[in-house]
Amino acid sequence: MTVPLEKQFRELSLAVARSRAAIAEGAFVNLSGLDAEVARLTAAARTAPARSRDAVLAALNALIVELDALAIDLQRQHDAALAQKATSAYARDPASA
Repeated sequence: MTVPLEKQFRELSLAVARSRAAIAEGAFVNLSGLDAEVARLTAAARTAPARSRDAVLAALNALIVELDALAIDLQRQHDAALAQKATSAYARDPASA
């Protein structure tokens, strides 16, 4: 049985939300395959039956919101890692260098 497209979008949105939660806890997440899955689902959405287009569009919009938030979270994580690296570099004892 084929999983409805809108459900596939919702499941991907949940996976992105779980990744965001892990990032918020300080974890680094593996996002390999995310771009391919988004591309696959959006390609399938182009040919969605008329009766399901509204539900698919709503699920796609929810995914977009999650992906935008993920991008912000990843940028914050990256910026924090750079700041920590810089702090560590400047905090070294000059006598030990």
